[in-house]
Amino acid sequence: MQYGRVYGLGSQAQAYEGMTSSGSSFASPSQDSSYSQQITALQAELEQVKKAQTDWQVQFQAQIQMQAQHNQLLDEMRKMREQLSEKEGATGDDESTDFE
Repeated sequence: MQYGRVYGLGSQAQAYEGMTSSGSSFASPSQDSSYSQQITALQAELEQVKKAQTDWQVQFQAQIQMQAQHNQLLDEMRKMREQLSEKEGATGDDESTDFE
């Protein structure tokens, strides 16, 4: 038994161009051409999926970075508010002694 070429689409799928046994062919030349076209189309679709996945990952990472910056700004604002409250509290104590 002889086997034709094997095309790999990652580790998930394989397509066989042709297979022969005892000199008789299981796949005609037109079927081979059709299989090759299908394989080419699947490979192109796989590349599109990979590109879309990469684009999604880039967008996701950008969103994570923006969220981290947002959280950092919120923390800085809280600290500034606490410092302002402490200063106002200290100033308020001084003013209350002035009125007495």
